[in-house]
Amino acid sequence: MKAVRTLVGLAAACVLATAAAAEPARELAVCADPANLPFSNQRGEGFENRIAELLADELHATLRYAWNMQRRSFLRRTLLAGACDLVLGAPPGLQGLQTTRPYYRSGYVFVSRRARLLDHIARFDDPALKTLTIGLHALGAEGANPPPAMLLAGAGLGAQVRGYPMWGEEPDEAAPGRLIQAVARGEVDIAIAWGPIAGYYAKGQAEPLALVAAEPDAAQAALPVAFDIAMGVRRGDESLRDEVQAALDRRAPQIRSILAAYGVPAADPAPH
Repeated sequence: MKAVRTLVGLAAACVLATAAAAEPARELAVCADPANLPFSNQRGEGFENRIAELLADELHATLRYAWNMQRRSFLRRTLLAGACDLVLGAPPGLQGLQTTRPYYRSGYVFVSRRARLLDHIARFDDPALKTLTIGLHALGAEGANPPPAMLLAGAGLGAQVRGYPMWGEEPDEAAPGRLIQAVARGEVDIAIAWGPIAGYYAKGQAEPLALVAAEPDAAQAALPVAFDIAMGVRRGDESLRDEVQAALDRRAPQIRSILAAYGVPAADPAPH
């Protein structure tokens, strides 16, 4: 009888083991750019890489990336094509997506060398800008001009602007940092850059740089200078969106630490 019970127990264990082996491991498929620091790269060095690892751990899932250069039609080629299930940087309410609540908010910043004592400049209509060369990221054919370009044009400062490519030849992940290097080297007097890019690359310069949050222009109120950033899934995938939101809530302190470590400037909450 003891032998029979042993055989039955072994058989049951084998059935359970077989069932467990047959059950596929959960996968978290993230859409990401392979060469876009400080956000992501294929070596896992960006802050979005680190946050994706946190989420996968929280969801008990294996992390997989669908790599694609974050250019025009990025979402159409990745998330909306079914190549992946989650994008880590999306404006809340972006058309075609279900988004989480914002997990950080950042804005454009003025970047200058500390030695130049230009850290009083925070407005696009500051008279001091009329005598300075101003560096900006140029998007070219990849998208519309960013708000700082339109705000400077509205202030009559277009002639002061020097454009630096946001993207280089694929996969040139150092391209976004060249604008910040131009400030450190004195090629331009001041630059206006998206906060996460400015904060990350400013930390790596030998010349101390000052970062000052850009203030909205009351005369051009339709052009914001700070933005909420959320995560997005396909429409109809509310269950994953809700799981990701719960994971973001549970891991909020670690996410804040990651963003701070990468120098991401936090913007004030949006006015209501």
